[in-house]
Amino acid sequence: MRSLPQCLLDVNLVRLRAIAHFWDVELTTNRQREVASQLAEAMVRPEAVADAWDVLPDDQRQALGMLLAAGGRMPFRIFTREWGEIRTMGPGRMERERPWKEPVSPAEGLWYRGLIFRAFDQGFEGTYEVVFVPPELGAHLPSSPVSLPVIALEPVSEPAAVCVSDDAFLDDVCTLLSYLQNERLRPTPDGGWPPRHEDRLIRRLRDPDRTRLSLLRRLVHGLEWLRLTDSGHLRPDPGPVVSWLRSSTAEQRGMLFEAWRDDSAWDDLFHVPTIHPEDTGAWHNDPIVARQAILRHLKMCDPSTWYAIDDFVAAVKEVDPDFQRPDGDYASWYIRDGATGAYLSGFESWDAVEGALIRFLIAGPLAWLGVVDLGQGMRDGPPIAFRLTQAGTAAFGLTTITPESEPGPLALRPDFTVLVPPAGRYERFQLARVADWVHAGEFYIYRLSPTSLDRARQQGIPLARVLEFLGRTTGAPVPRFIEAALTRWEARGGEVQIKRSVLLRLPSEELMAQVVSSSRIRHLIEEQVGPTAAVVREQDWPRLVIALGEMGLLPEIAGLDGGED
Repeated sequence: MRSLPQCLLDVNLVRLRAIAHFWDVELTTNRQREVASQLAEAMVRPEAVADAWDVLPDDQRQALGMLLAAGGRMPFRIFTREWGEIRTMGPGRMERERPWKEPVSPAEGLWYRGLIFRAFDQGFEGTYEVVFVPPELGAHLPSSPVSLPVIALEPVSEPAAVCVSDDAFLDDVCTLLSYLQNERLRPTPDGGWPPRHEDRLIRRLRDPDRTRLSLLRRLVHGLEWLRLTDSGHLRPDPGPVVSWLRSSTAEQRGMLFEAWRDDSAWDDLFHVPTIHPEDTGAWHNDPIVARQAILRHLKMCDPSTWYAIDDFVAAVKEVDPDFQRPDGDYASWYIRDGATGAYLSGFESWDAVEGALIRFLIAGPLAWLGVVDLGQGMRDGPPIAFRLTQAGTAAFGLTTITPESEPGPLALRPDFTVLVPPAGRYERFQLARVADWVHAGEFYIYRLSPTSLDRARQQGIPLARVLEFLGRTTGAPVPRFIEAALTRWEARGGEVQIKRSVLLRLPSEELMAQVVSSSRIRHLIEEQVGPTAAVVREQDWPRLVIALGEMGLLPEIAGLDGGED
């Protein structure tokens, strides 16, 4: 920061005389440079600085004290928002109006007393203006040690409905990795996923929220867990992926939390559902700065104590409103309201932007990552409260997690399905290479099939290894009939097929002949299985109903559209 002599050299003669009057300096020259030098020499005396402090009006002393407590410098926008404007005046107007006689604000009073000056600084957001106390003056002014703002919150009672955080996010990371291990997913040129893959994966996740899926994808990319094969397909990188899968649940959770906390490429602001930031290139924000500020405030909350989200937002606005914009710029960011499309500009839009971001962080990433539980006023209502979880306090380094018990064994059932406890993520990833996805619930369910075993063989996994894996992870010998069936498949390939189809049944062979001769219906019939019965592909039955209607036939539909069988 510039020295006092440098600052005074840039001040016009009219303001220099006003400063000299306040400091009780009798000027002996009218030359600007000589006046600046004479003032600098007089103002640096400790007793002069002490006298200047003593005669300040209370509001100016408070403003200067806040600036000193902030380290002697602060973004100009923030300082003037709190302590009023400093009017821009040329020497002529300044001479006529003499603003130092009746300053319009504490900030303007300090300006004409020569206690604060302005300069430009460089930050992540670009160049911005600051107000500062020259170091020669600051050294003799009383100041408090610089401290970070601390919020104060009152607890609230437990909400009517509680959504307890779990490890669904970890489960879905495992699901995503398993999907990429088995599917031939080729990213688009911009790194995106083809919609069919995204839709297919999201049906398997514990939570179908697409923003949550975006965060899942970003974290596995940011952790460098994925690689592109020579054919251009995404695949998990075995080294780091297996290491994560084999670690404890607490370690898995901690690694993902830290990856989000430190990721500058994931910008939470651009995922807030109620606003639409526009990346025009004319403004920038640092998502890590905002994220770390909110985490610092959350760290002050008592574990397992409920707090209202509204109260937390209000507390941050009161003590740390510029957590996201250290330069205090509320004018140049291009952000639209998601509902109206209107631009959200100025500090008056704080609740719509900063407030919405805080709410998103709590109800989104922090809840997904297991840092907070959420409370609702009614079931399925919006979150109104939160509390830190044990995992959350561990993420902040306040406590340690009690080691979890080992997940139970896999269970191999007679219908060739395998049940996996959710915490057995390494075992599930391995199983997914040799068995097909069926369902996710209390357990993950996979099924051994000719398709899955053939896929395993293409990945270099022979049947002997599959049988060894099943015996080891279930803790019991593979039943003889299952081993025999798998061995027969290895020798002869697939011999039996069971699939879901729709049966078309007609009362006579004559009517069947009319139906199959129709050009609108013929291509919908997959196979005629008897004189009066035919199989139709499941996805084609709605079109069959229309075609039959056009022939004047009203079909009875049993068990296909949600009605009673």
